[in-house]
Amino acid sequence: MSQKLWDWERTYDRKGFVAISAMTAFLAACGGSTTAEEDAAETTGGTTTGAAQAPQASGTLSYYNWADYVNPETYTKFTADTSVKVRKDFYASNEDLQAKLQAGARGYDLIVPTGYMVQILADANLLEPIDWSMLPNVQENLDSKFRKLPFDPQDQWSVPKDWGTTGFVYRTDLVSEKPTSWAEFYELTKGKYSKKVTVLDGIPEVVGSALVMLGYSYNSDDEGELDEARDALLELKPHVLAITSTEYKQMVIDGKAVMALGWNGDGAAVAAEKPAEYVVPEEGGEFWVDSYSIPVGAKNPTAAHAWINYCYDPEINSLETAYTYYGSPLKRDTLEGVMDPEILANTDVFPADDTLTKLEPNNVSPKGTQLRDRIWTEFKSA
Repeated sequence: MSQKLWDWERTYDRKGFVAISAMTAFLAACGGSTTAEEDAAETTGGTTTGAAQAPQASGTLSYYNWADYVNPETYTKFTADTSVKVRKDFYASNEDLQAKLQAGARGYDLIVPTGYMVQILADANLLEPIDWSMLPNVQENLDSKFRKLPFDPQDQWSVPKDWGTTGFVYRTDLVSEKPTSWAEFYELTKGKYSKKVTVLDGIPEVVGSALVMLGYSYNSDDEGELDEARDALLELKPHVLAITSTEYKQMVIDGKAVMALGWNGDGAAVAAEKPAEYVVPEEGGEFWVDSYSIPVGAKNPTAAHAWINYCYDPEINSLETAYTYYGSPLKRDTLEGVMDPEILANTDVFPADDTLTKLEPNNVSPKGTQLRDRIWTEFKSA
């Protein structure tokens, strides 16, 4: 991502959907809105979208987020335009966010969970409803494919922030092969590039990669299939350089790692710095949506709505995409002429339909989650 990356906010890196044709079909199957006409007529939480007014906020916004997931320019512009200050705190994973809220942490105004975690937090009564009447920019600019997503079918608890894929990135100047599959990723890690490859510190992504490599669903809860995934991961573990979601991007840029299991935005950022390729493996994998949500106990929900609405201005949203290299949920025509055309055309940032058709959202059952937790404990301690 050239020298746009600021180190002061890099305690944790972000990670963790949406196809154009594939996602439209997926949403249609789940009851989602898929046309502009449906979107224009939509009501959410009893509020008709046509009557929205931008919120007049004041005070301080307490924002609990993945680090390095907001363009520093956006903080500055938001405060200059609204007089609302931003207090920042960061988490390393969705599970860390969940644990903190379940332990009773209150006072955060805005969080950014991944889709599956939105549903978990909502089911645990840890989220406040979104007031769509305070989000005119969202109502005008949100792509209808991001309405009524399966993890929030009534658009009650979340507003999409970014979307992307999980795959791997490798340095083309340091890896002589051209891997295109999870099978090759695993074999190269166990062989030629032992102790030169990192994996995410994330249960869904790592266990999911093993399942998909073996020909199973990313969301499998079959005990036999998960046992096979566990065995593959335990075989991989001695050859892994690091388990990290926070440092791998810089490790690949610096050449300390030559390959890393990670997210598309980080892969695109590495490729902007060094000779590198981000790969959505041919067997398939994960697509995801991260969303703005307001946790229970928020002291300044008006400021949270103001931030969400502000970031749905196409110019501000383009700043965000240029910084994170993750896909924007805004209508594409609102970004044309505003976003850097090279970024808008970048298929790492905005994957093509044929890439997305082979991907799954994280939709693991409670049984599958319990089995994954056991595998993860064994993997990390091996």
